[in-house]
Amino acid sequence: MRMVRVKFKDSKNDAVGFLELSKRLRVICLPDDTYEIPSSALAVLDTLNIAYTVVDTEGFDNAIRKIRTTASANI
Repeated sequence: MRMVRVKFKDSKNDAVGFLELSKRLRVICLPDDTYEIPSSALAVLDTLNIAYTVVDTEGFDNAIRKIRTTASANI
């Protein structure tokens, strides 16, 4: 599964975009109002006309590995 890291273009879209995505699928919240979602979820944002920017694209395993590494570094 391909994961994409997105950032919404304004704060109003940030709240609405996160809410709509979280109703439909699992969203990984990252620092600086950035979210990691499956690439298929971009269609949801496009349908709702919510402006976003794709920051990065990677595989699901890499995304989980980064989250675990970051979390363990904070202990």
